[in-house]
Amino acid sequence: MARIIATWLAALVLVAPAAAQRAPEALPEAEPAPVIYALLQISLKPGKVASGEFRSRMEAIRSCPEAVKVAAELGAEVVRNARVSPEQLPPKLRPVLENLPVGHATPVFTGSGNTLRVLVLCQRS
Repeated sequence: MARIIATWLAALVLVAPAAAQRAPEALPEAEPAPVIYALLQISLKPGKVASGEFRSRMEAIRSCPEAVKVAAELGAEVVRNARVSPEQLPPKLRPVLENLPVGHATPVFTGSGNTLRVLVLCQRS
């Protein structure tokens, strides 16, 4: 009986290191959650404020409450977009928003009728 236990222990010592060296089974990778943005769109019709002033005021924004305040001071229109996926945005804006810090505005772009616009990133989730 003692010989059987000794043989079994010897076998266990030889097998255990081999089992420990096996690569762990790969767990299925979870897909990353889709990115959703909360955005403010600030639009200013031509002639209300010089485009240079609008641009410099938008570049200085560091939060969404500040963006709303600055828009009101300039007489600009603010539209809130709480749940925007990248697929809903024009392709040229997607990389801009990927790298934009929260609270900052995109570079100024023009819309129909030369309306000046920016998007302010309020949240990325």
